[in-house]
Amino acid sequence: MSSSTDAALESIVQRGLEAYRAGRFFEAHELWESGWRDEPDPVRKTFLQGLILVAAAMHKLTRMQSPPGALRLLDKARARLAGTPDGMGGLAIPLLVDDITRAAAVIEQLASGERTEIDASLLPRMEIAGDVAPPSPSGARSRP
Repeated sequence: MSSSTDAALESIVQRGLEAYRAGRFFEAHELWESGWRDEPDPVRKTFLQGLILVAAAMHKLTRMQSPPGALRLLDKARARLAGTPDGMGGLAIPLLVDDITRAAAVIEQLASGERTEIDASLLPRMEIAGDVAPPSPSGARSRP
């Protein structure tokens, strides 16, 4: 992979990340989807699909208030991102996959109580690789 294609992917990821972090999940989905459509590399395409699915899941949960739909999308996102190399698009992939798993467990509990609100600190984090705080001695990660 050339550095110009790496830079292009990181630019696409960054634009969507700004929207995602602001809670504009549909916009993030659309930005990443535009990059996905033009991406010829199957590994990078699968990575972008994973991001698209996370954003769609959060939109489904927060705007459409559908925990079951959000869970289905998070399961698909986790499957797509599971084999993604750490640092792709500049992101800390293992953290994201762990957070998808954690968020899905919380959403499942919400769904059983017919609730849809989720604390923003429980959303799957998309952090820049290398900027992630190390685990605390107890094993819990600090939330930025």
